[in-house]
Amino acid sequence: MKHLLIISTLLLFTAMALFSQDDPKARAILDNCSKKFKETTSKIDFSLKIEDTKTEKQQTVKGNIVVKGKKFKLTVPTVHTYYDGKTQYVHMLKNKEVSLTTPILEDLQLINPAYLITSYTKQSTVQFSLDNKASSPNYIIDVFPDYKIKKEYYKAIVIINKKTNDIISIKVLNRNGVHTRLKVINNQKNLMFNDAFFVFDFKTNPDVITNDLR
Repeated sequence: MKHLLIISTLLLFTAMALFSQDDPKARAILDNCSKKFKETTSKIDFSLKIEDTKTEKQQTVKGNIVVKGKKFKLTVPTVHTYYDGKTQYVHMLKNKEVSLTTPILEDLQLINPAYLITSYTKQSTVQFSLDNKASSPNYIIDVFPDYKIKKEYYKAIVIINKKTNDIISIKVLNRNGVHTRLKVINNQKNLMFNDAFFVFDFKTNPDVITNDLR
């Protein structure tokens, strides 16, 4: 019995080690996609599906995001989010309010799923998904955050077109049971946006209520 327990324990640790191994080919594909994403200014039209697995409620919204390096502007109905690389401005159109914060990386990843593509670390584990097929036109890659750092999400599933190396979709599985899936509808690349585009314009919104939470 003792020997069986030792063997079972060894098998368990072996399985865990295999599961946590990083796949160099999968990481290289994700690295190339990330590099491409960082080097060009893009505007992505998307649909975002939010699913609460506990209540089984679902919601789908459409919007667009303009990304320039670390900067972005995320637009969905009733809410416009600006990030200039340091300060985040969340403009609630109905309430005529704007909240200013200095977000950490995890905050940005929760607000903007596309941020995962440019901010995953060497400590993350990158693997091909079990659903990845050689005959498919797309790569399916799983990203697991560093297990030593407890993240709000425990897995991200990234689908990348094999020919163009463009993002098809990103699904983020959160520990609270709320999963989000961003599906790209249209991707315009090599656009020109000045840095002021990523900063909320108080002059054109003089009646807005400002909540400075920095």
